[in-house]
Amino acid sequence: MPLIVLSGQPCSGKSTVAATLQQLLQPSHPVHVVDEPSLHLERNAAYQTTVQEKATRGTLKSAVERAISKKTVIILDSLNNIKGYRYELWCVARAAGTRYVMVHVATPAATCSEWNAARPDGQRYSEAVFQDLAGRFETPDSRNRWDAPLFTVRPGSADEASVLAAAAAAAIGAPLQQQQQQQQGADLASDAGGLQEGLQEGLQDGLQEEQLLHQGALPGELQPTIATTNPALLGTNVLHELDRAVQDVVSRILEVQQLAPAGGAAGCMIDLGHAGRLMPERHLPLAELRRHKRSFLKLATKVTFSRLQDPAAAQRMFVDYIKQQLAAAG
Repeated sequence: MPLIVLSGQPCSGKSTVAATLQQLLQPSHPVHVVDEPSLHLERNAAYQTTVQEKATRGTLKSAVERAISKKTVIILDSLNNIKGYRYELWCVARAAGTRYVMVHVATPAATCSEWNAARPDGQRYSEAVFQDLAGRFETPDSRNRWDAPLFTVRPGSADEASVLAAAAAAAIGAPLQQQQQQQQGADLASDAGGLQEGLQEGLQDGLQEEQLLHQGALPGELQPTIATTNPALLGTNVLHELDRAVQDVVSRILEVQQLAPAGGAAGCMIDLGHAGRLMPERHLPLAELRRHKRSFLKLATKVTFSRLQDPAAAQRMFVDYIKQQLAAAG
């Protein structure tokens, strides 16, 4: 399930858009909306100063991190006016391995100001806060990966319903085709239940989801990277197992060199099984192999520890490490 991020000027109608998306998706998908009121944040006070604004963004981001999952659609209903903050949200979705959709509510600033003035005292922004937030708004750009796919909604326009329907379809992985977005959106938006029926028909048209992703018809799920993936929980004896696995490679190299005829160790092919093969151009003494072992284990446990999923992987990486060191030594 995706993270849907709303972005727009203060009082631009984002909460109305969030409610519409929730209505379209909720018949068959659990939806959780994260916004300032749900976190007991008074919008005017939350953005009164730079320190308070930073704390507010942190609170919203933490709420998203706690709620995001592959079973629930998360809608973040807030300003999200800074591109750096939107990038952080994109990283949260990537770490969770979910889809990410950006919805920009493009209401003119003059209209936003009128809507703000019409709100009750407890819900309106002060003029100073409103002008400050409106002046610092950074419009989403679809060329940025953290702003894509981008759906621009103009409240009250003729295509509002179709754009929201297309955004909802993209969020749950329904096939999207530029030529059909307007017609499908108009048909689906007329009935909240019709959206789900149309999406199911699109996914059951004989094409597998993998084929749709390959054709670019679906917004794919973001893939976590090593930088954003938490390392798997490892056993308490993992260091001992890695040390023993690397020592087996060292022992095998020494064994083959000892069995080789006098002076024949150089250029001898050493078969290390699943760890690969090694053909050193000279004899490798025990002291040098021990030095390579110590350096490799130090490097592996501090830098690439999350990549060593099992002893077999450690052995393959150790053989590659030896090859690199011998090539560097000339």
